[in-house]
This record gives sequence, structure tokens and C-alpha cells, in this order.
Amino acid sequence: MKHLLYIIFISVFSVFSVVNANAQDAPKIVKHGNAYQLIVNGKPFLMRAGELGNSNASTAEYYRQNVVPNLLKQNINTALVPVYWDLIEPQEGKFDFRLVDSIIRISRQNDLKIVFLWFGAWKNSMSCYVPAWVKKDVKRFPRAESKGGIRQELLSPYAAENLKADKTAFCKLLEYIKSHDQDQTVIMIQVENEIAMLPSARDYSKAATVAYKTTVPTRLTEYLANHKDRLTDSLKKYWNGKVIGDWTELFGGSIYGEEIFTAWGYAVYVEELAKAGKKIYKLPMYINCALNRPGRKPGEYPSGGSLPHLIDVWKAGAPSVEMLSPDIYFGDFKRWTSAYHRADNPFFIPEHQYDATAGAKALYAFGEYHGLGFSPFSAETKQAQFMPPVLGVTVDETVPKGTLTEVPAAYNLIKCAESYIVEANGTARMRGVLLDSLNQRDTIEIAGYQIVAKHDYTLGWSPNARRPNWNTEGAIIINTAPDEFLLIGSGVVLNFLPDKKQNVGILEIQELATDGTLRTLRYLNGDESHQGRHVRIPDGEWGIQRFGLYRY
Repeated sequence: MKHLLYIIFISVFSVFSVVNANAQDAPKIVKHGNAYQLIVNGKPFLMRAGELGNSNASTAEYYRQNVVPNLLKQNINTALVPVYWDLIEPQEGKFDFRLVDSIIRISRQNDLKIVFLWFGAWKNSMSCYVPAWVKKDVKRFPRAESKGGIRQELLSPYAAENLKADKTAFCKLLEYIKSHDQDQTVIMIQVENEIAMLPSARDYSKAATVAYKTTVPTRLTEYLANHKDRLTDSLKKYWNGKVIGDWTELFGGSIYGEEIFTAWGYAVYVEELAKAGKKIYKLPMYINCALNRPGRKPGEYPSGGSLPHLIDVWKAGAPSVEMLSPDIYFGDFKRWTSAYHRADNPFFIPEHQYDATAGAKALYAFGEYHGLGFSPFSAETKQAQFMPPVLGVTVDETVPKGTLTEVPAAYNLIKCAESYIVEANGTARMRGVLLDSLNQRDTIEIAGYQIVAKHDYTLGWSPNARRPNWNTEGAIIINTAPDEFLLIGSGVVLNFLPDKKQNVGILEIQELATDGTLRTLRYLNGDESHQGRHVRIPDGEWGIQRFGLYRY
């Protein structure tokens, strides 16, 4: 009897241990120093990502033949892949996950991680990926309405049936992933896509109007009161400081107050999805955001998303979502990114225009913001050209500088230096620089040294120095040991400022191989460093250099 009880105990304990191990091993985002890390299979993971064009994961054949090969050519290790509600639930309650299963299997076979993008109730504001049985039943699944009462092609977030159907499908997806992805191929979930209201600042449907006239939830007002010293300027402007009242009483009756109401409605809706999904499988989740163009008013731009001026509303409304992340296609990159670089918000760029600046900006995102990842959009459609893997090898003249070589080249450097980037994450020992025509130099401090980073074109002898428009250049600088640093990037020149008593000199510069070995290729103490005056990686070359400094 004792022997039987012992066997039962061991069996139960073993099952519990396996379950507990699986729970511990699930991908997660953890605080690390002053930043965050994404942990996959128990180790920090940097997403050198690429997001797919909207329709390019709608068949397994297209994904296998047209998507994966081109992603792999670009040193991409993570694919941001849509999951389409209309394809997984073509009939209510009847789910078909064959496509999801194929995407997971194909990705695993090619050593690609996946971030699934839930194209559920909304995609870029609109409800274009909801199933036909939802689209056709307007009475059961109400649409948002304009101020004139005209139905829009987007579901209302204030309708209980809309949330119920969307949440059911989302939870079924999480159940399937948990039961069919023991290898952690799927590492994160994007909840919906670029949620926002159009063509007005808020939904004017009956249910929405009723909600607008009710008392503002205490969950929001308490958050605002507790964080009043850290709120965005926009919220400080439109919130009158009171904690009891309806939306008009607390935020005014303008379209800007209406947008705050819209943001809360979406955030609460998303929280219901995320909270329910995480009860099934606790994957990290985030929201992406289409940014507002300058000079446009709410409704003229997609209104109520997790925009910079509404981040605090979203943080209050959707605490189960780890990240709010910007999709950047225009404007001042540093201004947008600095708005999302917050102590309460892990940093990730899920979409960036795939252009000649993307490689430099990826380096900056990892170096300056210690980001979890970077992802240019529609990456699989780009026919990537390639910079040589080793600095100093002549570039093929048929490949012009400033083309799509930048992303695979930058990702290759990040891959080579990954252990150093991960080790410096969350510390003051890693910084990033981003330089162009308008930002030709930057001064940063690392490990007691004042480093002046300059655009390569500031050197008069740089071949393109007289061009009116300069290439965007970027780099990561890491302090790896006392008086020792890595420079990782392209088109950057470093000088070193003296302190009050001593000059700073360059002890030695080693050019490292970027083929994965990081072995020393050359010592660059002559013309390459202008006889010890600077550390430089020229424009058009992507490299890693280790250098030492000393004082004299």
C-alpha cells in the first residue's frame, strides 16, 4: 500500500513539475536593470524582426515559398504574421486552425520565431477581417456610427456581442497555440491592429452615446490622480482634475475630450481580450498604433489609439497588455520613439517603413532604447541586396549605397554582437546614436568618457560629404570592460573629449569580423584612425570595431 501511495505521489509530483516547468518556460517580458528583456526558452531574445504584408500569410503555400526564404536572406529571426479571424472561424463556433498550424510548423523548421498579429475586430481601424457571419448581422454585431448616424465599416467597441464573439475566437487561438507549440515558436501576440476610430473622434452609436453620458470609471480617474505629475501634456490640458463626473464634465465637450473617451473604450475592450487570453496561455501581448500626422484633428487621423498623448489612458485601461508600440512611417523618429520609451513600457517597434533609414534606426532602437526588437513592414516583399559580411571587402558597384542593403547588414551586426547587447541591456554601458543632415553630431557619456559621435560626412574627405542630403547613419556603442568599447554600425566617427586635467587618447583599434566569429581582422592605428585622432566606420560599410582608450 505504501509502495502504491509512493508511486501515485511521484506521478502527481512529476505531472505538477512538468506543468510548472512549462509555465515557467513560457515566453515572458521581464524587467532588467533600467530596461526590459524578452525571455524565450529561458534566455534573452532580440527580435530582428520583419512584419509581413497583410495578405501574405493567408495560405501556407505562399508563406513557405514566397515569404520565409526572403526573410531568412535578410538575417531576420522573427516574423510578425497575421492571423485572420475570417479564416479561422468561417462559421460561428466552427474553428479551422490548419493554416495557423502550418505557419507554426514552417517557421519552426526554418528557425523563425513568430509574433502573431490578431486581425480580429479591427485592422487599421476597419473591420475588414471579421467573418462574413459577423459582417452580415448588423443588428447583433452593431457598427460604429458617425455623428450623422451613418454606419461605418468598423465594429462598435461598446457592443457586448462584438466583444463576446471576438474574445471567443481570440481565446480559441490561444488554446491552440498553447497545445500545439511546445517549442515556443510563437513568442508574442499583437492584440488587434492599429485600433482607432474613423471618421469622427468617437463612436456615435446608441450604446456609445449612453456610455459617453455615464460617470467616468474610477479606474481611470484614480489612475490619473495617482499619476498626475507624470501625465502627458495633452491629458493635463483636457482633464480638469476632478475625479467624479461624466466624460463632458471631466474632459470637456470638444473632440479632444471625445478622443479620450474613445481611447478608454478601446483600452477596456482590449483588456477583456488580453485578460481572458492570458488565463489560457500567458504570452506577452502588445498594442500597435498608427500615429497622428501634425495639424490633423481627431477623426481626421485615426482617433483613440495608443497614441503618445493617450498612453496614460491605455495604461489605465489595459494593464494586461505589456507594451504600447508605435508604427512609424513619417515624422521625427526620435520624437516618436522617445514618447514610447517609458519606465512602464517595454520598447518595441513593430512596424517601420522599409526604407534606406531602417537599418540605422534598428541599431539606434537596440542601442539607445535597449529595445526588445525592431520590424520593418512588408519585409518579405523586399528583394534584399547584401553588404559584404566583412568590413573592408569591396562592395559590388551594381549595389548602390543607401538601398535595401541596410536592414540585412544592420541585422547581421546585431546578430554578431548579440551577447554584448544582451549583457549591457538595462545598464548605462550601452548607448545608440542616429545621425543625418539635421543631426550631424551627438555627445554621449559612457563609463566616464565624453564621446562625440559625428556623421561620416562631417569629414571633408568622405566621398559623399558635399551631398545636400546625407544618408541616415546609426551605431551602438558598448562599454565592454574598463576603458574598452565596441562600436557597431555604419557611417559614424567618434572623437573623445578631454576632462579637466587629462587628454583622452586611443590606445588601439581592432576591426572585427562580422561573419559570426568576431575575430580580429586588422589593427587600425594608421590612416584608418587618422593617426589616432578618431574611431571611424565609413559610410556604406557596416562593421564592428573594438577600441581602447587611455588618458595622458
